[in-house]
Parts: sequence; C-alpha cells; structure tokens
Amino acid sequence: MFRLIIPCLVLMLSACTTSRVADDVELGPSTTVALLPLVNHAQTPLAGERAEDILASIWQQNKLPTLLRAPRNNNKELPPLDDQYRLDNAMQWLSTQQADYVLTGSIEEWRYKAGLDGEPVVALTLTLSANGATTPIWTGTIAKSGWGRDSIAATAQDVIADLISYIEVSE
Repeated sequence: MFRLIIPCLVLMLSACTTSRVADDVELGPSTTVALLPLVNHAQTPLAGERAEDILASIWQQNKLPTLLRAPRNNNKELPPLDDQYRLDNAMQWLSTQQADYVLTGSIEEWRYKAGLDGEPVVALTLTLSANGATTPIWTGTIAKSGWGRDSIAATAQDVIADLISYIEVSE
C-alpha cells in the first residue's frame, strides 16, 4: 500500500506546475539587465506590475547582476492600463540606458480559479535578449496552480523563482 502512495503523491504534485525553459544562461557579474514592463494578457488589472515587483525582489535575492527597472508613471493619476503606452515609454527610457541585456515577458494568467477551492493560477513567460538584438538568448514559460489556501502572490513567487533559477552569474 505504501508503495502506491508515494508514486501517486509525486504524480499529483508534479501536475501542479508546468514549465518549458531553455538551458541555463550565464551572465557576467558586471553586466546590467533592463527590465521592461511585463505585458498583461490576464484579466487581472496591474498583474504585470505586481509580477515586476516580485521579479525584481527575487532577482536581487539571487544576487544576479544589476537590474534596471523602467520608471513608472509618477503622477497622481490612475496608473496606465494600456500596455502599449507603458512599453513605448519604457523603450524611450531604454534608449538612454547602458544595459547589456533586456528582460521582457508577459503574464498569461493571474487569477483565482472559480469553484469551491478557488486555487490561485499564475502563468508567465520571460525572455532575455542582448540589448538591440531580436533573437533571445534565453526564454522560459511556466504555469502553476496553487492550493486552495495559497495566495496569488505566494504562487507568483514560486513561479518567478523557478524561472529566475535558470539565470546564473558566471564567476
């Protein structure tokens, strides 16, 4: 009986996360990476900005190279919900920066499932390219469904940490 429980648990837990990631990529310790706004394809407003905050925090915790973040609108108006507006402003900002790489991405899901449990679901894609290049040097896509008592933020932290773990600093 015990021999059946462990394979079933492994199968059940592995079904919660799906990821497709290119091989590890190594960055030099003195390089700089510019983070552009994450495009929000989810129905949750400002999911991209939430993911950017989590990504920047995990990036620093993993002691990765300098991450430059595109500035946000600092006026007291409502934040812009138009991703194209945010991207256009970020591209203008990027042209004034000395970044070696550009980190872009998109949020596909950022919500709670409907139903009794209401599990959080987060799905996102990240792409790392040399500044000015059109072909990425690394890309990763991941999706995860949390448990009924998990929060979206906790699920997003897990997902982003999993993706960021493939980016390393060369010695």
